[in-house]
Amino acid sequence: MNKAVTDRIVTAVAAQEWAQVESLKGAVRRRELFLDVSQRRALLEHAAGAVRQLIAATICTGCRPGELTSARRSAFDARTKSLSVTGKTGSRTIPHTESAVTLFTGLAKDKLPSAYLLTRDDGKPWGHSDWDEDVKAAAARAKLPASTCPYTLRHSFITQALLDGVSTLEVSKIVGTSLTMIEKHYGHLVQETVRERLARVQLA
Repeated sequence: MNKAVTDRIVTAVAAQEWAQVESLKGAVRRRELFLDVSQRRALLEHAAGAVRQLIAATICTGCRPGELTSARRSAFDARTKSLSVTGKTGSRTIPHTESAVTLFTGLAKDKLPSAYLLTRDDGKPWGHSDWDEDVKAAAARAKLPASTCPYTLRHSFITQALLDGVSTLEVSKIVGTSLTMIEKHYGHLVQETVRERLARVQLA
């Protein structure tokens, strides 16, 4: 909205009125669908071509799909094992695991710095939600819930990272979400993990 005012697409008065609109009750809620490792692998196995690459990249990074499809070849640095992306919360640099480095090294091969890392099967840039039908089809073939989408993979990445002991602060930085939002929607997982760790500590 601020950009729209700056570009004089809307008036400052309209922006102020919009800012006073309250969100719908329950509109912001926790995502419940979590795909475990075997399910994520099944989804990959039943996807092909460009959408398989997008699914793999989302599984490895927890990025929003638009952040990945807008990333250029120059955003990937094999030397530092990282990928820089820009999204609704600004720019950030994501550390890569070895499997992610292998994936993105393959995606970057023979591409100019300004080229997109991920493109559609026809070589054109991904448009918003171009992947929806292909992901749904892959999920159906893998016998996964019909609601499976790239954001399911993002949610699964966050959940898995927290369950495996990555701190909420580290996860928030990796996925580009505020610490407050991570704690609000995933705090219960952290509590469960802490209880499991305390159970292994000899306190008395």
